[in-house]
Amino acid sequence: MAGLMEVKVEDVLPSPQTTEAFSLILREMKVEKDEQGSHSVPTNRYISIIIGQSEARAILVELNKLPTHRPLTHELFHILSLHAHFELLMVNIIHFENGVYFADMVMLNKENQQTIHIDARPSDAIALALKLGVMIHIRPDIFEENCQSDEKQGAIRDDSLLEAMREDIDESTLRQEESQSQEEEFRIELSQMSKDELQELLDAAVDSEDYELAEKIQQELDKRA
Repeated sequence: MAGLMEVKVEDVLPSPQTTEAFSLILREMKVEKDEQGSHSVPTNRYISIIIGQSEARAILVELNKLPTHRPLTHELFHILSLHAHFELLMVNIIHFENGVYFADMVMLNKENQQTIHIDARPSDAIALALKLGVMIHIRPDIFEENCQSDEKQGAIRDDSLLEAMREDIDESTLRQEESQSQEEEFRIELSQMSKDELQELLDAAVDSEDYELAEKIQQELDKRA
């Protein structure tokens, strides 16, 4: 895009400033031409944006294509934009002030083909950009003011957050499978009861205000109506 330069998410590293934050590494991309045509290649320059743990988790989910059982914030925004017929075209980092970066999400209204601009935190916008595979840009003056080179890089890769996320996902998957198995066993038990037994169990569930159980029993009774 004219006036902007392309960057690519390279990694999320522990922040050297604090143990409670992380550094989002955005690598400069340069256009090169060869016999196959033009393509973007990484340079030895990058910027580091300090982000929180929840934002780091969201970006690592997309970088590593990890599954989520319930939508994260950026995934929820994506679902809403789909229903509203909006498409994310690109993410641009357009402002830097007092150590804070500001991003602009460029979105297309697919019904009237008009574009809108949404102010966003870079971490949120970039997580969404990674999910959708759209390009990320930055104003050249902002990059030049804050860039570092590989020779000066002092961050050490730490996969502990990523491993913890994978363990959480594995545990969540196991709990979900166990819950589904218990649910199926309970439905089988209900199917083997008589209508009178089901009605008695339903009355007891309503009396105890266990409406989730009451709903399951009622569903079984409705099947037999």
